Amino acid sequence: MRTTAWTETVAIGLALFAGAVIACSGTIASGSGQYDSCLGTYLGTGCISCVRANCGSELDGLESSCSDMLDCICPGGTFSASTLQSQTCAQKAQESSCQSWSQMNTNFCAQCSGSCNSSGSSSGGVSSSSSGGVSSSSGSGSGGSSGGDLCSDLPSSACQHPPPAPTGTTSMPTTLAHNYAIHQMFLGDTDRSGVTSANAWQTFGYDLDGKITTASSTDVCTLLAGSSKQVQVDGNGGIDNSWGANIMPIMTTLDSTVSQQTNQSLQAGAWTQMTYVVGFDDSAGNTTSAFGLTGVELSGAAYPGAPSWDPSTVWPVAPEYINGCTPTGGCPTGTNPITSAQITFPMAFQSGGTFVSGTPIAMSFPIGIGGQSLVLNIQSAILTFEPQAPGAVTNGVVAGVVATQDIINALQQVAGRISTSLCTGSAFQSIATQIEQTSDIQLSGSIISNTPGAACNAISIGLGFNATEIAAPSVIAPPAPAMPNPCGDGG
Repeated sequence: MRTTAWTETVAIGLALFAGAVIACSGTIASGSGQYDSCLGTYLGTGCISCVRANCGSELDGLESSCSDMLDCICPGGTFSASTLQSQTCAQKAQESSCQSWSQMNTNFCAQCSGSCNSSGSSSGGVSSSSSGGVSSSSGSGSGGSSGGDLCSDLPSSACQHPPPAPTGTTSMPTTLAHNYAIHQMFLGDTDRSGVTSANAWQTFGYDLDGKITTASSTDVCTLLAGSSKQVQVDGNGGIDNSWGANIMPIMTTLDSTVSQQTNQSLQAGAWTQMTYVVGFDDSAGNTTSAFGLTGVELSGAAYPGAPSWDPSTVWPVAPEYINGCTPTGGCPTGTNPITSAQITFPMAFQSGGTFVSGTPIAMSFPIGIGGQSLVLNIQSAILTFEPQAPGAVTNGVVAGVVATQDIINALQQVAGRISTSLCTGSAFQSIATQIEQTSDIQLSGSIISNTPGAACNAISIGLGFNATEIAAPSVIAPPAPAMPNPCGDGG
């Protein structure tokens, strides 16, 4: 059961610690502020110890700017769950100094927040609500610890699913083909306006397991040892996206410009991802619903020069995603990249204007990160996008799951190309352990589940994109020299 809105307001200030995955433990650090002990009761002493050690100046800013609120919920220096629920404390949280601090520190101390779980509130743990705020859950209602979080038991609008297939026999309204090339990616650390936000991930993806889970849910797969309960927290409408919630904070800790560099390389022509579709109505604002659409997914090799991102742009297709081709041997003469594409959408449709790829499939989705290609082998993937204007689509989503070990292997190769010292030893093992601890879902073959008692072995993912129409795929890139795995022999 949710707390009232004013209790959520009070909790927001405390929940600003939440959002990443590196756990800390210990007692309250020496030199702590006057509210550290109180906050440690609510969020855990390991949390406050980690924040004090790594982000002490920001914590001092919170304790100074929000001192009236903290005095209210920590009478005599001791945390009080009852006063946390009070209207008086809610009003203190709304004071201008506290609000100003909150607005400037929305991603406060991400490297510590995996260890920050509230335990002192009588209403349960802190979790993300559908509006990006904070709510507490008990054993009943959405996200309850003993059930009640099944989408099948909730109103149809409660869970964020792809648009349903249209009913009736309406066939596609056009036989025109479009080739949409991604020109902007959203990895989960920024919203669709490009603004960095610790909560941006909550809007990318779909509900994959039929549940809206919180930190207090128990009807979920078993997290790996050392994982924070925050790993099982869903985004808006049950969106499953541990990639955005937990892996992106690891990556941005290593390089804060990951998203910026990804989009710079994309827009410069280093790579793209193309969706070639037949029968899609991309007129602005249309609400077309129709069966019979088809499509293929292709990866673009490096573009020769600066792409103009219009129908005159003939982007060479990477051969490794075409049947009968290899990245080093190329393709047989006369190979058609469209009819020979490995990834196809034979059951695609348009629903209320939105393109839906149809039956979930396996999709290899390479993205450029740090000058390297990180190949995400997404299982049970679904791809959707909306018409923006003729020749452009927006609000694109790729959702699915990636086997945990696949992500570790892929990231190890990327890291190894930066430095072979990251192939083995404690340097990469520390990163690998953190990745393992973000596993939030189960994958068996192509089947996604979230069964209590079984070990979580996969990581949910939701990516966003915008795309523009270019020329139909007709040119296949020449074979490239083999890229040795720098970690193939252990570094």
